[in-house]
Amino acid sequence: MNSYKTYICLALFALSGCKNKDGNKPQTLIPQIRYEFSGGAGHYNYAPSIIQDEYGIRYGFICENRDPFKIVDYVYLYKGIPTEKGYVWQPGTQIIEPSESGWDNCHICDPDVREFKTTYKGETYNWIMTYLGVDRWDCNHNQIGLAISKNIEGPYIKFDKNPLVAYQDTTKWGVGQSTTIVKDSATIQLFYHSTTENGPFCMREIKLNDLDNIVLGKEQAIPFLSANSYPAMSDKYIYMVSETRVSPIKEIPTWVGDVCRLAYKPRTEDLAGDKDGWIEIGHAGPEETGFPRNHNPGILTDTKGYMLSDDELVMYFTPAMTGENWLWSYDLYSATFNLKSYFK
Repeated sequence: MNSYKTYICLALFALSGCKNKDGNKPQTLIPQIRYEFSGGAGHYNYAPSIIQDEYGIRYGFICENRDPFKIVDYVYLYKGIPTEKGYVWQPGTQIIEPSESGWDNCHICDPDVREFKTTYKGETYNWIMTYLGVDRWDCNHNQIGLAISKNIEGPYIKFDKNPLVAYQDTTKWGVGQSTTIVKDSATIQLFYHSTTENGPFCMREIKLNDLDNIVLGKEQAIPFLSANSYPAMSDKYIYMVSETRVSPIKEIPTWVGDVCRLAYKPRTEDLAGDKDGWIEIGHAGPEETGFPRNHNPGILTDTKGYMLSDDELVMYFTPAMTGENWLWSYDLYSATFNLKSYFK
């Protein structure tokens, strides 16, 4: 393809997506990339769970270090206010921290917050947070915990029978990086990374409306997806963003992917089936973001894990540079995909 034709096709990608030869399915979209916020010098932001309420306010639950240049993970909340010029983010506030002892005394991160009514010790709470906790500095033995709150901004109280999803082997990574979709008034679907025999990506249903009577469903393998995958639902589709490694990765950090992929499949298809079925809509990689690393994506949803609109999808992610300062380049960005043009 000569340079003129390349330019024309790229322009069409950005506006409405080029058509395949069959004239039916659009090729991958090029998203609009936007810087969102930073924790400041000596701080990192990653693992976003961002939800939007009925007033258009966005609540970003993020993994961040508290002390500059010290690598200990905490959960922070950033509140985004809609304005004529886009969202303005308030400074982050620490809302939950590692315990002094026990299963989550080293790091806590990868938060996911949902509106879900549950009872606990005779009181009613309206918000749940699943999060990753770890008690080893080698970052093995990760487990999934639960915290609850009466208000979206906190305070969040840790469940006294944590971890919610336990993992016994201290020599392997464990379970974590969870995303929740509220199935109904009693049950959530918990998607997460796992190094069990069902890994690397799993789901289980959990009856969680009464914390004195939790029912953990069976862990189910969700094949054809990478460990760092995060879903959202619409009426017709399930969307999935995943951190992937597309190009050979040699420079530090070698363990961080270079591309965040957005894909979907109809909800009528079996997530645990033996056929791949995931269709890529687009991605955020080095060509789109200008950064060699792009990872830990999440999808903007309503307060229960569902798409806000069928017209666009906002993926939040963390790009990074390579070299010795890679960690301190972790700021939060967004990639907006025009679904209206893709599915027209």
